[in-house]
Amino acid sequence: MSTKSVVERIQGKLDTVTKRWWLYPLILLLFFIPSYASKGYDQRESLDLIGQALSDPLIYTFPVLMPIAKAIPAVLIAGLIVLGNRIRRVFNGYVAFLYVALACLQTTAQTGTYGFVLLSGNLALVLVVALVWIWEVVAERNDFTPQRQPLWKWWVVPLAIVAFLAPVDASTMSPDFSPVRLLTNESGLTYCMMTPVILAVLTLFHPSVNRAVLRVSSFVGIIFGAVNMAVWFFVKPSGWWMGVLHIPLLVVSVYAFVLAHLRVKRGTEELQIWSENRPARS
Repeated sequence: MSTKSVVERIQGKLDTVTKRWWLYPLILLLFFIPSYASKGYDQRESLDLIGQALSDPLIYTFPVLMPIAKAIPAVLIAGLIVLGNRIRRVFNGYVAFLYVALACLQTTAQTGTYGFVLLSGNLALVLVVALVWIWEVVAERNDFTPQRQPLWKWWVVPLAIVAFLAPVDASTMSPDFSPVRLLTNESGLTYCMMTPVILAVLTLFHPSVNRAVLRVSSFVGIIFGAVNMAVWFFVKPSGWWMGVLHIPLLVVSVYAFVLAHLRVKRGTEELQIWSENRPARS
């Protein structure tokens, strides 16, 4: 069996599995894997433990990378617009690498209260996203050939820009529109800010993208988006601005998830959730 046949077979199975409703409760269950702390902790301290870990994860120990992590995706997205598939593998590879880095370094932290902390549920979810993107590097199903899209599809761009710039002072959770801060903050090294950007790119090239990757990536985005809405608007309303900055994650993820389940037929899109066997509309 040729390599191409193997790739086609695996991609076919992935397409089939990601259309099944039961996959998504299983992915959701990963979020509830208990976190680890080297000094131990009471389950009632979980929210504080998570807050301390996410406020200063290991990935933030490399501040020199923050402006670089801003520049690289901006250059790659511009490259997709100009060069299309000639830089497809570079784009796919960077996204896969980014998610692996975020899985390993944004879900871990060295805290004074709890020692070394591993947010196991977050790690598992981001790794799932990283794995499907690693597969896309092999399968190359994303087709970034320039194509004319209807104007309404561009509504995701402003939300992606807000997430990418992330105008916030992380120490005070307040708005910060300083130009220097916008270009050098940590958003390029965070799952919640980069995922709307990546999903926005895929939606603008839909339907010629790997829809299995789009389904999984967007569903995990919905989980994190919904959790952040609850945290910043209800549990810790004093950080409401962080809630605002997570709106792109939730909204773009929901849109991408629905879009990923549209059945494309004869140049039209009709909603067909979960099963290819559902009768098409006449």
